Amino acid sequence: MVHRAIVVVASLLALSWAAAAQQMRPAPLGNLINSGSISGMVQTGDGHPARNVRIEVRSMSNGQVLNSTYTLPNGSFEIMNVPAGAYEVHAIAGLNDTIERVELRSGDSFVSMRLPLPDGAEAGENGATVSVAQFRVPSKARKIFHKAQRALDKGKYAEAEKQVNKALEIFPDYADALTLRALLHMDADRHSEAMADLQKAIQDDPSYALAYVVMGAAFNRTSQFDQAVRTLQRGISLNPASWQAYFELGKSFVGKGDFPSAVRNLDRAQQLAPDTYAPLHLVKAHALLGMRNYADAMAELEKYLERDPNGQSSLQARQTLEKVRAFMATKK
Repeated sequence: MVHRAIVVVASLLALSWAAAAQQMRPAPLGNLINSGSISGMVQTGDGHPARNVRIEVRSMSNGQVLNSTYTLPNGSFEIMNVPAGAYEVHAIAGLNDTIERVELRSGDSFVSMRLPLPDGAEAGENGATVSVAQFRVPSKARKIFHKAQRALDKGKYAEAEKQVNKALEIFPDYADALTLRALLHMDADRHSEAMADLQKAIQDDPSYALAYVVMGAAFNRTSQFDQAVRTLQRGISLNPASWQAYFELGKSFVGKGDFPSAVRNLDRAQQLAPDTYAPLHLVKAHALLGMRNYADAMAELEKYLERDPNGQSSLQARQTLEKVRAFMATKK
């Protein structure tokens, strides 16, 4: 009986890995390079620019802070790579907090906000975390980059690559554009080109969290899991709200066979990610099978099939689920 159990468990893991391996690609391009940006202007009550005001973009579904920045001397701000969804934009200065709601569907959104600050006042010394590199990008390059994003969202990869190359011709040190192009290279299995773009993106802007996340995904794709873990942990230190980083980190630990660590990171990804993102459940099911937690693994497989019944891994997921059920039935 013990020998049979070992054989069945090995079979389950092998089949689960076949399904999970289909998800060992980065999160969809439209998720990693998100669909738009939120920019705006913050003014004092009498209409003057409010500088050094903290800006937070919070999800209206769970209240999580997606990203934050500070206003420039002219009162402006911009937060890029924001997924489509409903958000609250908070402008915070001391005890003062004003809120605007934004429904971001595609492209960009602009908000105008007012805070009851004295004329010309600042929110205080903040050691602003806004990347200087972001502000050096010419507006023309930004506009072309946004065209590339929109093409990507529509699945027009050739057009996206065309536009992102145009943006990089204008400004070769554009970390966002380099990262988007790296994703396009990865999708075409051009890994060396992707890594070259990512290394340059990080060199040009060491504080750009998304470049580390995509590089971690690239390391996962080539089974370099230790390098992936180190890279993704750096990305998380820069953007603790990045669900993609936790998802990729979970996959890294699956690859290393450290299933408890995988589950912890995938749990965190599930807290932050859209509820409809099915691959999270499939990868987590594999990690749970590795821990021989069959009941929870079945639940994750069922969630995956509920969210993506006709996906590329649905057949393998159904086969795995049936095998787990049959195995559990023998233990009753």
